[in-house]
Amino acid sequence: MDLNFFSATNAHKAWKKRLHDCVSGQCPTLDPDSIALDNRCDLGKWLYGVRDSRPVLSAETQRLFTRLLEDHAAFHLCAASVARQAMANQTKEALQQLQGGEYARTSNKVIGTLGELYLKRKEFGMK
Repeated sequence: MDLNFFSATNAHKAWKKRLHDCVSGQCPTLDPDSIALDNRCDLGKWLYGVRDSRPVLSAETQRLFTRLLEDHAAFHLCAASVARQAMANQTKEALQQLQGGEYARTSNKVIGTLGELYLKRKEFGMK
């Protein structure tokens, strides 16, 4: 399975807006338990597909891949936490997460590592 790195990056960036809208009371109810699952989005499906197929990767690419797998799972847990805070009207706490807390840090890690892996995409059989 190929991955569109740009779409995956944009999808993760879009979560911040969706969650910010929820904190502002401008969204339909989100399901934090579903958000917490890291294997349902396109990036998660790709990550688990690659992990299960065990491709031969350079040590550096394997390190980046493992980091992305872990950070992506953490991102989903952080996003679910922000959604729970929004639903509990914990606006201040949720905004702190979005603007520089654990959510923001984890999101930036995912996006950064996606960019690094994009440069290694040939190791995954991608053009």
